[in-house]
Amino acid sequence: MINPREVIRVSSRVYHSRRLIYPSFANWTVSDGTVDVVATPNGYGITCVGATGRCVDLDGSTGNAGKLTSSLLSLTAGTYSLSFDISGNQRGGAADSFTFALGGFLNESFSLAPSAPWQTITRTFTLSANSANNIIFNHAGGDNIGVMLDNVSLSKVNVPEPASLAMFGLGLIGLGFARRRQARK
Repeated sequence: MINPREVIRVSSRVYHSRRLIYPSFANWTVSDGTVDVVATPNGYGITCVGATGRCVDLDGSTGNAGKLTSSLLSLTAGTYSLSFDISGNQRGGAADSFTFALGGFLNESFSLAPSAPWQTITRTFTLSANSANNIIFNHAGGDNIGVMLDNVSLSKVNVPEPASLAMFGLGLIGLGFARRRQARK
């Protein structure tokens, strides 16, 4: 299991090859097909986020779209933010779709036109107990051009405790009374 802080960075720092059909990622596995790593610049007309670095084509180059699965994540109770960047395939043709899942509590499908620009998807969720889960991106294609993925990030969000919020509220009320008292003098 890996800690979410060590997690998951599908960005230019992860890839060490300029070749397509990339089976080896830090903290990720590819199954049920292939995915491609595409560098910017390239001969395909694809631009990764920020027009630099590398990104992942979820449909690979074998006619069999891959499933990208993170290593097992050890999540403690709390609130988390998961974000990733996606774009259309940037090469024309039909719309592409994929499903994204995290454990049994996040499951969503996306369909993008080939010309859909890069967009950041962010989902916040709360776990009431510790959990061990994987993040999964499963592309539904099979034509060698798919949704582009970059910058997958998972982080724990510090949410103020109710007692802290109550103390903050009481402090504001106290300041209001002090100000009112001072205005009367």
